[in-house]
Amino acid sequence: MANKISQHTTFLNKARRVFLILGAIYVFAVALGTVPFVQTQLLYMHNLKIPLFAEYSLPERYDLAPFKTHNVRIYTSDNETLGAWFTLADPFYLSHKADLLTPTSSSSEEFIRSALHTHPTILFLHGNGGTRALRSRVQHYQAFAARLRANVLAPDYRGFGDSTGTPSEVGLTLDARAAWDWLRARGALPENILIVGNSLGTGVAVQFASGLESEGEDGDKRSGEQPRGVVLLAPFSNIDTLLDTYYIMGIVPLLAPLRIFPYIADFVKRFLTHRFDSLAKVVGLNVPLLIVHAEDDWDIPYSHSQTLFDAFLEQHLPPLPELTAAMVGVSDEVAERVTKLSQERAALRRELVTTSEIERVGRVEAFSSKNRSKVVFLHTRWGGHDRVGLMEGVQDYIAEMFNMDRGYIELGKSTEKGSS
Repeated sequence: MANKISQHTTFLNKARRVFLILGAIYVFAVALGTVPFVQTQLLYMHNLKIPLFAEYSLPERYDLAPFKTHNVRIYTSDNETLGAWFTLADPFYLSHKADLLTPTSSSSEEFIRSALHTHPTILFLHGNGGTRALRSRVQHYQAFAARLRANVLAPDYRGFGDSTGTPSEVGLTLDARAAWDWLRARGALPENILIVGNSLGTGVAVQFASGLESEGEDGDKRSGEQPRGVVLLAPFSNIDTLLDTYYIMGIVPLLAPLRIFPYIADFVKRFLTHRFDSLAKVVGLNVPLLIVHAEDDWDIPYSHSQTLFDAFLEQHLPPLPELTAAMVGVSDEVAERVTKLSQERAALRRELVTTSEIERVGRVEAFSSKNRSKVVFLHTRWGGHDRVGLMEGVQDYIAEMFNMDRGYIELGKSTEKGSS
């Protein structure tokens, strides 16, 4: 009996030691995360240049058709140089294939300009880590070019791939602006450019698109530059909330253990140098907006997308008292009033939001009003994080919502229909 007690005590001591070590590692990791340099490395992961030693001048090496994708350089307003790939829409490529396979020194630029005049274009803003040659990203270019019949411009942000500089929230927004200006300089009309962001790219997309809206309000000479729309694939509401909900590999919680010490979590967040607060800016967008998120997204919970969509409804719903977050101890009268308000909000929400199902894909929630463009949340049952945009059901919905299956002239005429 004494031997069993001794073994049990030894086991408990070892278990305590292991937990103490793990706790110390966790505290050290959280403390390390408050260092700006470390934050930059963890958020952007721009030094993970996957695939290694990529040959950006040979897109064909990454399963793209000969001369269908062109390696281009884009210059930002703060003197950084971005590497990017411009992929031709499949119909354009097939109709010009013979000429593309016998290129001249000036033909690349001519083909790009011609493609921009005859097909819609997607400005694709990718997530963190990797480069424009990453397999899953190449699959997006291929799918958009084929199924959406659109050109695709995919820049590597500063510090990514063969682009110069170091990433930052302001810097990535400037990169998106530079890519937009590159398209505009070659003849692309704003209403024929669809901005698509994935993961980190959704934060960049919202920051950049809201900047376009602000320019219009201030009377900027480019005030007419409103994109055809914005698509957010697996977005987050802001970095603050993401830290609370993020699980590394879908298993290891990032800041969830600190929920029992909320003041410590708030203290740690004060050191954030990159916030990408999409929630604060997304409501200011007045262009057709599609939010797509999968239930089986292990990286960013789909509750982030629900929060972004619901933000558009808040101004149309009666506000709830702040005490609803902690109802313990309130009077019966207050509790009854809050319950009644909640019921009114739910009823009004059902009137404002049109809900439908796409068989074997997911649920669609749509909202629009006289004063703003259509906002849609496509909540898919599967698709994961980086591949939800590759679902053909999602691509078909993008094509339908933004009239991507029509030619350039028709697109210009049907913009109002796609924005209703």
